[in-house]
Amino acid sequence: MDNLLWEARSAPAEHERRDAGRASDHWLRNAAGNRVPLLATFDFSSIKGDWAHRFLICTDQQLENAAFVAYGASFAQLLELPEQVTEVVPLRQQIPQRYLPVFVEGCGNAIKQLPARLSGSFVHDFTVELYRAVFLPIQLHQSWSKWLLFGSFNCRTVLSVDRRAP
Repeated sequence: MDNLLWEARSAPAEHERRDAGRASDHWLRNAAGNRVPLLATFDFSSIKGDWAHRFLICTDQQLENAAFVAYGASFAQLLELPEQVTEVVPLRQQIPQRYLPVFVEGCGNAIKQLPARLSGSFVHDFTVELYRAVFLPIQLHQSWSKWLLFGSFNCRTVLSVDRRAP
């Protein structure tokens, strides 16, 4: 695993406000040294009530097979998904098109065992949507090719002012 990606987060911040940061801190506490955590030892119980913007994706090396296993209510609302996962449907068929590049990049890095923190913006007419996301790998089993990707995604819309003269 590339520790340079996580150097700034080596000591978890006790009062981290951003959910992506809190999810990263939790993942780091479950990672054994420089290893990706195993599902069998990952502690989901301590974050049971903290799933608003979080998600779990199951995938193999083929990203077109990636599908949500679970997600929080706020995440579902942001991406206009059903309140709960009720069937296995590929991500590409579920999430709005503008978010797809974020999920493809995040999932791609995570299945290479590289945690991914992403942030940026989408421009829509007179608004800008700012987003922050984290994708963190969890091994299902040491010899399996499928992975769980634990993460957080949040965005907010702000008014954009076009500074170009007509």
